[in-house]
Amino acid sequence: MRDRPRVRMAPSPTGYVHLGSARTMLYNVLFARAQGGRVVLRIDDTDLGRSEPEYEQAIFDGFHWLGLDWDEGPDVGGPHGPYRQSERLDLYREHAVRLLQSGAAYRCFCTPEELAAERAEAERRRRPYRYSRRCLVDPPRYRQEFAVRLRVPEGETTFTDLVRGEIRVENATIGDPVIVKSNGWPTYNFASPVDDALMEITHVFRGEEHLPNTPVQLMILDALGYRRPQALIHLPVIVGKDRKKLSKRHHPEVRLGLYQELGFLPEALVNYLALLGWNPGTDQEIFSFEELVRAFDVSRVQRASAMFDWDKLEWINGQYIRRLSDRELADRLRPYLADLPEETVTAAAPALKERLPYLGRASELLAYLRTPPAPPELDPEQREMVRAARERLEEVDWAPGPVESALEELRRERGWSRGRLYTPIREAVAGRVSPPLHYTLALLPRDEALARLRRAAG
Repeated sequence: MRDRPRVRMAPSPTGYVHLGSARTMLYNVLFARAQGGRVVLRIDDTDLGRSEPEYEQAIFDGFHWLGLDWDEGPDVGGPHGPYRQSERLDLYREHAVRLLQSGAAYRCFCTPEELAAERAEAERRRRPYRYSRRCLVDPPRYRQEFAVRLRVPEGETTFTDLVRGEIRVENATIGDPVIVKSNGWPTYNFASPVDDALMEITHVFRGEEHLPNTPVQLMILDALGYRRPQALIHLPVIVGKDRKKLSKRHHPEVRLGLYQELGFLPEALVNYLALLGWNPGTDQEIFSFEELVRAFDVSRVQRASAMFDWDKLEWINGQYIRRLSDRELADRLRPYLADLPEETVTAAAPALKERLPYLGRASELLAYLRTPPAPPELDPEQREMVRAARERLEEVDWAPGPVESALEELRRERGWSRGRLYTPIREAVAGRVSPPLHYTLALLPRDEALARLRRAAG
C-alpha cells in the first residue's frame, strides 16, 4: 500500500546521535504525521568495526527524549522486520544472487594491492579513478575470495529531488561500485535501497551528503525491478559559525545528548531544529509540535546550508521556560539541583524563570546558597548602603515581596539609584551572579543573609 506515505530514519550506531540525525528524524515525523503515514526506524549497523550497542541505545533515548516516536522499528516490531541490517544478511545475499544471475552484477576477485595500484595509476595520469572492469572482462580462475560489483549501465540516471529539482548524472562518470564485500556483508549503497524497497518506503529524507549515493542506489532498484521511492528529499547541511559542516571532531555542539545534559527543553529544541533548514513562510518562530505538523511543507525546505546559532537556540529555549508554570519549572529543575532541598527549588523557580537560558544554568545562579562569596571590596558609601539595608531587613517578613518593598522604600528615602544600592548588597550576599535581589536574599535563611551583610559592612 503506497497511498499513504511511509518514511524511514536509518541511523548508524557508530557514534552518539547528533543534531543532523535529530533534524532528519523530525522532518520525517512531521511529514508522516501530517498525512497519516507511518515512520520506520531502521538501524544501519553493517559497519562491524564501529557499531556499538550503547550508540544504538543512545539513538532510541535521544529520539524518545525529543518526543519523536516511530511506528515500526527494532524495539516495537512491525510487518517489515527485522529492522536491524545485521539481521537481514540473508535478504541481501538473495538480492545479490539475483543481480549476478541477471548480469547486472559480477564477481570481483581483485586484491587490495591490485586496486591500490589502479588508483595510483589514475592519480599519476590525473584522471578520476574508476574500476577497470578487469574481472568482468577476464576474471582470474584460481582465486576463491571475491566481492560483488554492480555493473553500471550505459546512459544516464535522472531523478527529481524535491529540494534541488531535476538531477542528471552520466553513468560513465561512475565506476562499478562494490555492493557486497568479500566478507559477505553488504555496503551501504546496496543494503539501503534494498531495505527501502522491501519496507515500501515512499519518501526518503536524508542529508545532502547522500546525494552522490543516489544514482547508484536507483540503479540497484532498477536492476532488481523495484519501484523507486515516490520522492527524494536531501536536506541542507548544518554548519557552524565557521561555515564548516558540524562535525563530532570540531563542533561539540553537534551531539544531541549535550542538550539534555545542559537542560534544554526537548520541545524547544524540536522547535529550533524545525527552523534549521526550513521556514514556515511567516514571522512565527515559536511553534507547538501540533503547529509544526500543520505548517510543515517540504517545498519550504531550503537549499542553502543552515547555520547553527547557539544564541537563537537559547532565546527559543528561554521562551519555553517562561511559559512553564512555577510548579512545572520546579519539577524540571530538580534533576539539575539535586543537592538542594525540594522546598528551596520550589521557592527558587519563579526567581530563575526570567534568567535561565537553559535549566543547567540554575546551579550556577544558586551557587551562593551552598558557598558564601568572598567579602567584597566596598567603598565607604557602599558599606553604609549595606549597613542600612541590613538594619531595614531585620524586621521585615522574610519573603521576596516584603524584602523588595523594604529595599525600595530605603532607596527612595536615601535618594539612591537601584543599581547603586543593589550592587553591593548582591556582592555581599551572593557575589556577582544570582537571581533578582529580593529572591536572592529570601532564598537564604534570614540569619545567614543578615550575617553576610554584617560581614561586608564591617
